[in-house]
Order: sequence, then structure tokens, then C-alpha cells
Amino acid sequence: MTGPAERPADPEAAAGQWLATLGEQPAATTVADPTPPTGAELAERMDLLAVPGQDREPVAAGLPDPARDPARWEALVRCHQQLYADPGPDTPSTAPDWPTAPAALGSVGRYFYVHLYLLALPHALERQRRLGIPDDIVAATFADLGAKLTTYRLGHGTGGFDRQGWIVRHFRGTLHRLGRLQFERGVLDAGASGGDAAAAGGPAHGDPVLQVHIPGDGPLDPAGCEASFAAAREFQARHFPGAPHRHATCHSWLLDRQLADHLPAGSNILAFQRRFTAFGARPVGDDDVLEFVFHTPPGTADLDRLPQTTTLHRALVRHLRTGGHWRTAHGWTELP
Repeated sequence: MTGPAERPADPEAAAGQWLATLGEQPAATTVADPTPPTGAELAERMDLLAVPGQDREPVAAGLPDPARDPARWEALVRCHQQLYADPGPDTPSTAPDWPTAPAALGSVGRYFYVHLYLLALPHALERQRRLGIPDDIVAATFADLGAKLTTYRLGHGTGGFDRQGWIVRHFRGTLHRLGRLQFERGVLDAGASGGDAAAAGGPAHGDPVLQVHIPGDGPLDPAGCEASFAAAREFQARHFPGAPHRHATCHSWLLDRQLADHLPAGSNILAFQRRFTAFGARPVGDDDVLEFVFHTPPGTADLDRLPQTTTLHRALVRHLRTGGHWRTAHGWTELP
């Protein structure tokens, strides 16, 4: 005999609890609280963050006013405090655990963290100025927020943003885009990677490394990657001289050596792989492949409906159809 059916969650209660959770974050007064931008200021900030045109009107309409929407404004203020309650751009830090808004909040919930980063932009730009980061690198780095708005719409069919933890790096100044690739200052976590590479001449646990990330906005051409790696060491030496980096690491399904069985020998992906020496664990990464290549949220992919327009598309789906799995692999390389 089963018990009584559970009552569905109250959407308004869920939204209230979410706002209360954010509002209960510890106060941090090391940086001034944000102020609502004027119309012209808001447009300039959306330009720098590369907010797509179809997202701009709902983003602007949903930006809360402190007097008319005090609960949402207070939640944004507390998130702003936590965003900058970190050791600074010279020290790796942990992103806050910010939950995604419940569906009951609708558009204002889906854009909540876009509002946060719009409000947080002045302080982030001041950090970049103090570090002497060139304007073109600042613009390329912060445009990643707009890219994530684009992929959200592709995956969900509506406007929104759910990469709030990822963009923390950009605003704290630990990640920069240098040409084709992004480089994030960090340390090797052997536990998270399933081992270190010290025995093979690579980085050991706790060593400073540049973590390589691959934006999904173009071909992974070898010349562009070569230019990015060449720029990375000079960039770090110039702007972060107190933290020398000998090695770069990458953690991605793009390093799965199984790809060599499915792609032409001269493919850009295989050329990128050859830069790295493999190390550590190889957990299943099917969800990453489906999300980043096909823009399908985890658990929603229908292999029969996925596009098959490129060699990569066909290779990825064919492997999954036969019961195979793609792996998230780890690799290291010495910086040039």
C-alpha cells in the first residue's frame, strides 16, 4: 500500500526559497555594491558582453529596481559580493555555488545571472585596467557571456543563461582569451584529474598550470592554436610575473584518442590532440559531446534527430549508436 501522493511544489514558494538562499550568502564588504546602470550605460555593457540582439530587450526589461523588487535586488547584491570575495586574480579561487533559478520566475530568472554580470562589469573592468590587460583581449574575454546566451537559445529554444559558475573566471581575472584559445591560471588537481604527470616530466599535483579551454566559435586550426600558445607565456609573464607557468593542461572530450579511429588523419582535432601528453582518468563524457557539439541539454538527445552535416557529427553519432562512449581526457604540454 502506498502513501498519499505528494503535493506538487508551490512555484511561488520555490522562487521565494531560491531568492532567500542567495540572499543568505555571507555579506562581504570588500567591494562597493553595484548601482543600476542608466539606459546608455546598460547598452554599452551589453555591447562589451556581446549580448545577442534578440536577448537585449528581455534582459533590459527584467533588470530589477532596488525599490520595486527589493528581494531580487538583494540577491543580486549578495551574489556581487561573493563574486569579488576572492583572493584576487593572482590566486586560483573556487566559484560560488549559485543555483539556477526555478522556472516559476520565468524570463527574469533565466536572465538573473546576466543581470548579475551586467552589474558586476565596472569592477571587473577596473581589475583588468589595474593588470594592464589590452582592450582587445578584455573584449574577446568578456564576449564569452554572449556566446553562452547563444548556445542556451540553441539548446532550449528560448532566451536564458545557465553558465553562472563558468563566467566567474572571466570577471575575477583568472581567465583570458588569447586568440583562438582561452587560458585560465590554476593549479593541477591530481584528485580531480585522476593523477598527475610528474613522472613523465609534466606538472605535479599543486603545480601552477594554464588550463586551456576551447571556445566553440570556429575551426580549431593549427595556426590559430599555435599563435595562442605562443602568446600565452608572454601574456602571463607580462601581466602576472609572480606566477610563472611552465605547463598547460587541457581536460576535454576533444582529447579522446578514440577520435583518431573516426576522423581523417589531417583533422584539426587530431592535430590539437598531438600537442598534449595524456595523463589521468578518462571518465565518460557523452553529455559534454552532445551539449557542446549538438547543443542538447543532458538527458535530452535523440540520436536519430541530431544533425549529420559534418564528418565530426557523423563520427560522434556513429560511435554512440554502436554502444560506445566518448571520454573526457586529460593532457599536458610544455608552454613554448
